[in-house]
Amino acid sequence: MTRNNKMKNTLLLSAFLLIQTALLAQDCKIQSTDNYGEDSVNCRKNFALYTGYLKQKNYEDAVIFWGKTQQKCPQLKSNLYANGAYIYKQLVKSKKKAKSADTDAYKDSLYLVYDNWFENFGFCNKTKVSLAKDIIYISDQKKFPKAYLLYKEVIESNPEIITSTDVKYFFVYTGMYMLKTGKIECDEFLSNYETLSAICDNNISKGNKVEKFTNVQNIIDKKLGETPCASCEKLEEIYIAKYNNNQEDMDQIRKIFSSLSNNKCTESKLYLTLLDKVLNDPNNPPTSKDLYSAAIADYRRKDFSKAEQRLNRALTISEDEAQNQKTFEILYDIAFNKKQYKKGFDIAGKLSDNCAANDKKARIVAASSSKYGNSALNKSLIYCLALEYASKSCGKTSSALNSWKGQLLPKSELIMLDMKSGSSQTVPFWGQNVELKTRD
Repeated sequence: MTRNNKMKNTLLLSAFLLIQTALLAQDCKIQSTDNYGEDSVNCRKNFALYTGYLKQKNYEDAVIFWGKTQQKCPQLKSNLYANGAYIYKQLVKSKKKAKSADTDAYKDSLYLVYDNWFENFGFCNKTKVSLAKDIIYISDQKKFPKAYLLYKEVIESNPEIITSTDVKYFFVYTGMYMLKTGKIECDEFLSNYETLSAICDNNISKGNKVEKFTNVQNIIDKKLGETPCASCEKLEEIYIAKYNNNQEDMDQIRKIFSSLSNNKCTESKLYLTLLDKVLNDPNNPPTSKDLYSAAIADYRRKDFSKAEQRLNRALTISEDEAQNQKTFEILYDIAFNKKQYKKGFDIAGKLSDNCAANDKKARIVAASSSKYGNSALNKSLIYCLALEYASKSCGKTSSALNSWKGQLLPKSELIMLDMKSGSSQTVPFWGQNVELKTRD
């Protein structure tokens, strides 16, 4: 198909938008049995040949018989085109690597596969996403605006089929490209961010691939922060206009509030206005995420008491374990700042990551030496306990180990105190027994 139909491909590609418009009303065809067409013998023969070569990863030969199969039985099954797209993707990849002169022709052929897919099985959302994803996979930046529009259509009409990979591809690749090239403005870029964050939140709350959606949320947060759209001045300019258009739309208010909080824009008059509305809505009590966002703002302003109150309130209603774990980390930091050593120690024990939990336990035990290490021996015992927890932190506490070991008593002083290295001793304040160690 690539070698003999380049001119035909070009003509078809120029009519791509017309084809799509004509097919917009079509649904994806559901086919219960394979359709081998009028020439079923040759269809079956070519089908067997192309699939055999495909299994062998012999894409050069597979594509020849794939083309013949498509010509003989274009409505064999939807998977025919999924395989065709896969074959051409691999060929484009290898041609690009070899810096082949006909790379663009193979790209054109990949798009022709989708033309035929849409024509025979409808212009449906899953196929739109597949095309958008393949445009990005082969890094065809000229087609990024097309991928952007395809993704946007699906996200608006059928967000439940959007995967974590789709979120990343749409925002990080096509979204950033559209913003940098001036094809969209910050308000649309931010609207995309809000929509994608909602998709991530929805999947996380349902327990659907939580780690993947959490990771991609972190990625889009980072990418947003790399753009001028994330400046507090710009965010407030856009959001004030949105808020003034409808000051009673609580769904919009919550989105704006979360975005300002996530981007650390918590000092403005707008943020404080929204904070009051979100936390005092009589018809819709604040969600755990609302409380968490408000607490983060309090924490950044060093209003630890208010932050702690809101975080504890969030924990009583939250079913989001990922958010709960972040909450425990902040509560630990608050306890550390307030020198509430035992409280911080107990909070550290609620972390699901045992390595992180032991690291935090080690650090808060060590910090307590400033108050309870009122003698060289007591200080040494406290650091012995800190080192014991550090030994179970999977290396997370390694940066502090040398300093802590330097706080231990030398053997010569133990002799003067009539104590033996390796003996079991009770640590002051903590009431735990620990093996007495020395610095030498």
